[in-house]
Amino acid sequence: MADALFDILHSFAREHEVEAILIQNDEYRQSEKCARSQEARLRALLDETAASVFNDFLEELRLLQFEEEEAHFRAGFRMALELTR
Repeated sequence: MADALFDILHSFAREHEVEAILIQNDEYRQSEKCARSQEARLRALLDETAASVFNDFLEELRLLQFEEEEAHFRAGFRMALELTR
């Protein structure tokens, strides 16, 4: 039951809260812009095989980041619950 609740809350936070918070952060916006530019520059140098490997790498990296984000959310939620006791 708790896992289902965490999943629902995490999904809601991702869809409705995180973007609103990040969009206000100038450093985040600059870093995102720079990362997209660097990715485009790198992709321009890759042949088809290397691009495929790079895409696989990025997918795994996104999965890791999602799992880490979820763990941070769970930890923050648990700490908030403890503080209200």
